[in-house]
Amino acid sequence: MCYTYTMELRQKIELRKHLIPELSQSLNILALPLFEVQNLIAEELENNPLLEELSRPASQRSKLVGPDWDFQMDLITQKPTLQDMLLRQLGMFTNTDEEFRIGQEIIGNIDEHGYLKATPEELSASLNMAPEKVEKVLKLVQEFEPAGVCARTLSECLLIQLRLSNQDDPLLLKIVECHLEDLAKKNYSHIAKSLKTPQETLEPLIKKILKLDPKPGSNYSPQEVQRVIPDIFIDTQDEEETLEISINNEDIPSLAISKDYRKMLKNSDTDSKTKEFLTAKLQNAMELLRALSRRQDTLRKIVEAVAEIQKEAMTEDLSRLKPLTFSEVAEKIGMHESTVCRAVMNKYVKTPYAVVALKDFFTSHVHNQDGESVSSNFVKRQIKELIDGENKKQPLSDDDLAKLLSEKNNLKVARRTVAKYREELKILSSIYRKER
Repeated sequence: MCYTYTMELRQKIELRKHLIPELSQSLNILALPLFEVQNLIAEELENNPLLEELSRPASQRSKLVGPDWDFQMDLITQKPTLQDMLLRQLGMFTNTDEEFRIGQEIIGNIDEHGYLKATPEELSASLNMAPEKVEKVLKLVQEFEPAGVCARTLSECLLIQLRLSNQDDPLLLKIVECHLEDLAKKNYSHIAKSLKTPQETLEPLIKKILKLDPKPGSNYSPQEVQRVIPDIFIDTQDEEETLEISINNEDIPSLAISKDYRKMLKNSDTDSKTKEFLTAKLQNAMELLRALSRRQDTLRKIVEAVAEIQKEAMTEDLSRLKPLTFSEVAEKIGMHESTVCRAVMNKYVKTPYAVVALKDFFTSHVHNQDGESVSSNFVKRQIKELIDGENKKQPLSDDDLAKLLSEKNNLKVARRTVAKYREELKILSSIYRKER
């Protein structure tokens, strides 16, 4: 069966450059969606003679047959957003929880085109952290795919792309730094005159610049779709709807270490070079098997912790969500927050009613007037209900909505938060909702 994942080939190749040599880092495998785990295993099976695939009994594939699975095979869901992709990479390449928190704040301020819309000073003030710490993580995020992301200006965006592709011609960099306006106007003669360089010398450099992407985040349109394979199955067992949680191993080949090659490694007649080669391959194979086992154990611990809080959302629908953050789950199961984020990103859960992104069970907190936590999804529902019931000739402004949430629902929500949630609901502002 063929599953598609619409992503630029260059991006996929660049990301895999980070992943494949780092097989010993099980956190990388933890971060991968299931289809990429399949690809990585297929590649390792092809390149590692110590690793072999075992046949799996047909009875073990019970989750993948029947009408429910037919439905799943046809399911189409949203493509991961730019923020999803950046958070996944953040979880893979940050070393501390502090760096991860800074990265989250940075990524939260990147617009749909991939540009950072907050200054380091603003980020520093928001986080109450030293500017140099913010700048360090900002530079890290600028190393992520898609190339050019997290830039503050077009010039910086293109310079990042040139640096990541090892393009360091001084003339090339000078054009991007000082002459983008002339480039846009095709005023090549003025560029040549300013740089005191023949125009014909500049032509191949200009072609390189024109091939760069001025809006690197635009390839992650939320309207695009992909087919997905669920990493976790959740079913209900009895009248009390006790949850049965299983990790999807049926789409991962059953692997083992080759007995024949192990014998060869132990054989005293095997020459030293062959033994050296087989020893390295054995180590890679063992690391892969351990990493896959850790991936399964970590996913199970996280999902079980989430299920304790989000049982209703898992068995009914997401409108039943309760407040839950990565840090709360991390504390509950004794893991780092960044590890939980690595595990959650780009993973899907097949619930009794739908296939849902695992990250959707995590919600931000809003507090009511009594200081109690309320999920952002609950607030969004209240906003939608208020707008649905408004006078369309005098629609409610975001200030009006904030006041009504306080009066009717005892919710303390800032106007800009209301505006953010309204936009996430894809509801126009009051000016555009007004009926003439």
